[in-house]
Amino acid sequence: MIDKIKSAAEAVAPIGDGSVVMVGGFMACGTPEILIDALVEKGSKDLTIICNDAGVPGRGVGKLLSNGQIKTLYASHVGLNPEVAARMNTDNPDDKLDCKLIPQGTLAERIRAGGNGLGGFLTPTGVGTIVAEGKQVIRIEGRDYLLELPLNADFALIRGTKTDTFGNTIYNGTTRTFNPMMATAADYVIVGTCEIVDVGGVDPNEVVTSGIFVDAIVGGEKPWTLSK
Repeated sequence: MIDKIKSAAEAVAPIGDGSVVMVGGFMACGTPEILIDALVEKGSKDLTIICNDAGVPGRGVGKLLSNGQIKTLYASHVGLNPEVAARMNTDNPDDKLDCKLIPQGTLAERIRAGGNGLGGFLTPTGVGTIVAEGKQVIRIEGRDYLLELPLNADFALIRGTKTDTFGNTIYNGTTRTFNPMMATAADYVIVGTCEIVDVGGVDPNEVVTSGIFVDAIVGGEKPWTLSK
């Protein structure tokens, strides 16, 4: 069996400048901080980040933003990180952030569509608003829907609670947010997990993310707490 266990630095080494990276979590809950820290240390630039939000200052995706590594951000809610608005509105082209806001349910389904090989899906969310700009509107039985296209990434950084050496992963509570679907929608998936166990150490009935999706496993993620 392929040895998937790596250090954080080894795991993020393939993430180069300009990569498209999905990051799990909701306001940093469920975000693999150990992998974020390694990516900050690596310093890859011009990243396109797909996530629910921009974390908060000093935590989660917020660390990448503060370090000037994000060029484009696909997100649903960015209000808890004031740096997003500042970077969106700056007159400095070298520091400007291209932020693409997506309704949260639409974001989740676009990632799910990418992971399941679908060509897109129809949703009434955003019809008649700026969300609909540039999108195809399809009318079905008297109701308008937007055609939303799938999202895929080069890499996904996800956070597990317990992971076996093959990559089978379970999540604790709301740390599960966005992680399972992102694990299916990226070419290379890295799990930062709190606990690594031997194969057989995770009850098959509890597995949420199958190891077939996982390329690298990094131990040492700390259990989630509200404090940093």
